[in-house]
Amino acid sequence: MTHVASLQPNHVPGLAVPQPPWPPAQPPSNMLLKEWKYEMRREAQEILPGLYLGPFQASTNMAKLRSMGVTHIICLRDSVEARLIFPRFPTEFQYLTLDVADSGTQNIISIFPQCRAFLDEAMNIRGGVLVHDNSGIATAPAIVIGYLMYLFGWEFETALQFVQSKRYCVSTASLLICKFENQLREYAPIAAAQRGYQQLQQQQQQTGQSSNGLQPNGVPPRKRSWDGEGDTAGGQRIRLGDDDDEADVDME
Repeated sequence: MTHVASLQPNHVPGLAVPQPPWPPAQPPSNMLLKEWKYEMRREAQEILPGLYLGPFQASTNMAKLRSMGVTHIICLRDSVEARLIFPRFPTEFQYLTLDVADSGTQNIISIFPQCRAFLDEAMNIRGGVLVHDNSGIATAPAIVIGYLMYLFGWEFETALQFVQSKRYCVSTASLLICKFENQLREYAPIAAAQRGYQQLQQQQQQTGQSSNGLQPNGVPPRKRSWDGEGDTAGGQRIRLGDDDDEADVDME
């Protein structure tokens, strides 16, 4: 018997975000999934334009990666998985490979800055990024959730529900078992402080520009905007870039 679950876009609260210059505009609502089938867990889903989340299997098909516009790949694995999970195309894509334990001993927050810098690097060349672990249901989602919390000022629950609305098999239970949920909740004020500092820097840059007409220290870093078209406020077009219990889902 086929079980059908409902997941409507309006069940994702808090999509409103602070105004420019930071963070980018809210993600386009037309990216929300309309349906979910079990076999989709073996594929990568697009969380934001150019930002994909999936399992290791999604990183093994070069033609598919190319068609998705992927230029960068974050490969997350437990150290015992290193012989099986590794960069398959090191000459074709930029990789960030991290050994991350799926256990309560892993400090997931400590690797956020490195992952965020890698993601920003991809965005600055209009690239695409695939974030994957073995199954795509715990460690990789934790990184993406943390990134959304930083970008949009979201609480953990909002970022989690948004990710689940794109990749339905992301397991809340797995996040809890790995102790990532508590860490992600604790990350919210850290992300807010980091965003505040970034906003202050941008304001100082703008003040410098308005006073002398020149950009301080050269050209300031570009910031992404997810408005469904990939446009920034300045007019430049830029682009970002196993749990077996779930059944086929109709999200209409």
